[in-house]
Amino acid sequence: MGLFSDAAAMARGRAGAILLTSALALVPAYFLAGGIAFLASHAGERMDLSAPAGSVAEKSRALPPDAAAADRRDLLREASDPGAPERPRMSLPVAAGLVLASLVVIAGLFFAQAALLQLAAGALRPGAAWAAVGPRFPALSATIAAAIALIAFGMLILALPGLFAAFAFSLAGAVAIAENASGFRALQRSWELVKRAWPEMLALIVGTCALVVLLTQGLGRLFGDGAVLAHALLDAAVATVVLPLPVFLSAVVYLRERSASEGKPLEEIRQYIRRSSEPG
Repeated sequence: MGLFSDAAAMARGRAGAILLTSALALVPAYFLAGGIAFLASHAGERMDLSAPAGSVAEKSRALPPDAAAADRRDLLREASDPGAPERPRMSLPVAAGLVLASLVVIAGLFFAQAALLQLAAGALRPGAAWAAVGPRFPALSATIAAAIALIAFGMLILALPGLFAAFAFSLAGAVAIAENASGFRALQRSWELVKRAWPEMLALIVGTCALVVLLTQGLGRLFGDGAVLAHALLDAAVATVVLPLPVFLSAVVYLRERSASEGKPLEEIRQYIRRSSEPG
């Protein structure tokens, strides 16, 4: 069977459970990320408002005391001309806020993947899925912390290493919850499995990101720039509706690739995860 047919079989009759299970992780993550981005944008605006006066003052001090009146008029005209061309720039607080907000969303996706793996393995309700996450929460948290640290470091160096790290660790939540691995060992295991299914994972991630950006930017035009709460609610709503299926599919990818790498039937892997997640 193919990826989508396997996913359809595992999700049959549990669409509501998938939505609710993922929402418990994604909605708080999106609200927190939205708050971080809002604070960062306000910090950037304050810096932008203070920048013009500072630049004019510096240029004024740079003029000699006996500068011609025409030079001083040109300086004042440059400062007061609203139509003067200005190079687009992104302030440091805005850039840092966007990176931090992205890391918060990625962490939410890891938690959602861990819980959705339990549904893919056979759990019937969101409560049962999250209850199964509880005993492995320390290992899952250590894995997410290691992944976020490496992704953040890659983004500080250059955007591409951070994006590659996010792609390589995209199955880490499932690994941490289903295998006796945590931290950097779980990240290494994730990369081993992602390499086996990189076309599917790449298409899944790129397609999901494109859809989320299209919906948030397109629907966001209905609100004004000052409607911060409306934009935050919109982002959370889009995440709640769009992301559960791709994250569930990533959990199914994990099951399929683990089955192939260990040479065991897919149903046997699912039964093992169910048994290992039972209380006691």
